[in-house]
Amino acid sequence: MNKLFLSSTIKDTISESVKLASELGLGMEISRIPFYQNPDLSAKEMAEVLKNEIGDFENPLSIHAIFSDLNVGSQDKDIVKIADIRYKYSFKIAKELRAKTLLFHSGNKAMKHEGSQYKFIRNSVKYWKEFIKCFEDEGIVAVIENVHEREPKWCKMIIEEVNSPNLKLALDVGHANLFSEVPVVDWVKSYGKDLYHLHIHNNFKKNDDHFSLLNGSVDYKEIFDEIKRQNLTPQFVFEMFKEEYLRESLKLFKTFTN
Repeated sequence: MNKLFLSSTIKDTISESVKLASELGLGMEISRIPFYQNPDLSAKEMAEVLKNEIGDFENPLSIHAIFSDLNVGSQDKDIVKIADIRYKYSFKIAKELRAKTLLFHSGNKAMKHEGSQYKFIRNSVKYWKEFIKCFEDEGIVAVIENVHEREPKWCKMIIEEVNSPNLKLALDVGHANLFSEVPVVDWVKSYGKDLYHLHIHNNFKKNDDHFSLLNGSVDYKEIFDEIKRQNLTPQFVFEMFKEEYLRESLKLFKTFTN
């Protein structure tokens, strides 16, 4: 039906995560670039480090771009320059590893000030209109993930303004549940056909726990029902940090999607 991925955060090393993904027939999202990153290594050299960890893994790969403290929507040009360096570093790694999806945090601090929000959107659109050309040339899809956003409209505005088939939306269900008062199912309704990638995990609206789908306040049945209703076919990343959470969640996923 849909491509299913685990996150490499589930094990201490990527090679261990590869073994588990192979066992379960899942793709893998590499989310450890920040931890493997060495300022003395080029992106090509870093890709070689990751290739050695991945080995002969043939299932689909997604890459989680470097994200800490980055913001391409900033009004400070020097901050954008640093973010651009990290974004392009991540892109080069995705290209070297032949990953088809590269995920970016939005960088939005979600201030309760609409003027600041619209400036962030304007600057983000300007950046992405240029950067997305690299993805179009290589056949890679960039997806923007919500983090602190309180409403789905902000990330969606960037996607609609850039208007590229290679820039889509990633919905992190745990983040939406934690930071937004808009029900997660309404995020799915709003994102619609632009929903390309989901991070699925659960929490109780107090901490970004990355629990099993069964352990938290998110009603996953209504989310999967809405995905079916719209006939959407996104990628699902089980972004959990314990194997027991993953195995429990896979069983629930099959129950809700069969």
